[in-house]
Amino acid sequence: WNHVMRLSTGTEGWFEKGARVMAIFPETTSFYRAIISKQPAWTSGTSAEESAGGVGNAHKPRVKEVILKFEDDEDQESGKTPHRRVPSRYVIPLPQQYFYEDEDDVDLTAPNTV
Repeated sequence: WNHVMRLSTGTEGWFEKGARVMAIFPETTSFYRAIISKQPAWTSGTSAEESAGGVGNAHKPRVKEVILKFEDDEDQESGKTPHRRVPSRYVIPLPQQYFYEDEDDVDLTAPNTV
């Protein structure tokens, strides 16, 4: 159970531009690595729709949706990565150790034994 994470209610304070996260890619059921690409807008959390974040969260400020850029999501023709809107409940923080640069990757090719 040490790998189970609670989904966001939108009231957590870690939603900031540049944060590295895991988020459900639109129209899928899978989490992918992404970076928050635009500073999220906080709302008052007082409407009936926004108060569905759980007991005790009805009047807390919250982020309704997060705008992200997913890793490896470049458009084939333009080469640009699109901004994608994801409901905040489907965005979770990602520990730094899950991000690495390609040059830090391990070489898994077999050594030459000539």
